[in-house]
Amino acid sequence: MSNWKIRISLFLNYFIFAILLNTVGIVIAQVIEDYHVSRVTAGSLEAFKDLTIMFVSFLVASYVPKFGYRRSMIVGLLLVTIGSILIASITQYWVTPVLYMATGAAFALMKVSVYSTVGLITEGQKQHTALMNILEGIFQVGSLSGPIFFSLMINLSHWNHTYWILAILSSLALLLLFITDLDESGVHEEAKNSNIIKMFSLMKYPMVWIFIICAFLYVMIEQSFGTWLPTFDREIFNLSKAQSASFLSIYAGSIALSRFLAGIMLKKFSWLPIQIVYLAGAVILTIIVLVSTAGFIPYNFDNWYQAPPFAFILCLVGFFIGPVYPTVISIVLSKLEKVHHSSMTGLIIIFSALGGTSGSLVIGLISQNFNVHTAFYFPVIPISLLLLTLIPYKKVSDKFGIEHHTMSQ
Repeated sequence: MSNWKIRISLFLNYFIFAILLNTVGIVIAQVIEDYHVSRVTAGSLEAFKDLTIMFVSFLVASYVPKFGYRRSMIVGLLLVTIGSILIASITQYWVTPVLYMATGAAFALMKVSVYSTVGLITEGQKQHTALMNILEGIFQVGSLSGPIFFSLMINLSHWNHTYWILAILSSLALLLLFITDLDESGVHEEAKNSNIIKMFSLMKYPMVWIFIICAFLYVMIEQSFGTWLPTFDREIFNLSKAQSASFLSIYAGSIALSRFLAGIMLKKFSWLPIQIVYLAGAVILTIIVLVSTAGFIPYNFDNWYQAPPFAFILCLVGFFIGPVYPTVISIVLSKLEKVHHSSMTGLIIIFSALGGTSGSLVIGLISQNFNVHTAFYFPVIPISLLLLTLIPYKKVSDKFGIEHHTMSQ
């Protein structure tokens, strides 16, 4: 098995989906202006994506090992290639939710396959956690690159032309996957009995329940900021469309940096104190920025680096929340047998999708009834709850590892 080719393929696939999934905030701002839809309608684009992810994951996650991880990734890439070509060619609102439904279905297949493949090519929790942090770091590099691509295309032509770039990238990823072998024999035999019932049977474990709460809260937090940050920057700090897209890159970049750093620190230190310090920092930073910008009067400036300092500081919230997601996922997966990884990933996707949709819609509703500044106080609640939930999560996951003899390092 060509391990390096598999890793490159996983990184490229995740990079592409990061761009598609984490530029919804930019697209929301664009469709409100170009197609004159309401904020609630535009905010529902997150639901088209996340609910499709949840629905497809529910139906197919347990069957992906039977179909094949490699085949599933190929199908996912085909879907986003077609969707990208459609939205790049047609400038009407209806094609936007179509793209996000195609992206949601494709990502459900991709995430199950990628997470399960990580279990096939690593040994022990430390290897698994290290690769997961790198993989999720690459995901954030894609999240950083997406807004840059959009910013360039907004200045050069039209925002939807960005999807020609994505169509080319997904075609290259398809080619790489076609020439990459993946040995899935280790799970094929046991996967014959996989089904939806077995996926939900994992919920009999307290560790899985507490993990689900952690995943739900984390994605609610990340999507609350990521989806509405461009709108916040434009309305509070008077950033242009292109500038607000660029600042979303800073947010994504801060998440990527923290995950790469956490990957190094987690080799030496226990994960729980690190996450608690990070999340406490996120709460403090968010409150400081919001209190300091109450009644803020925007001013005109020519270049993005002349933007108000608090516009930069708010983006750094990503640094403090970034390492939580790959760490808690790696812990639950490394404690379970490899044959259960696809089913567990199905649960991860379902409840992450619910969290993402909830966060985006709540911010949209609060901003429409009050203002976007007031709405940004909301993430402080799930951040605080997540911080408190991590403590029992460590206790039950350690206990599960001892009882099921999966405490490998």
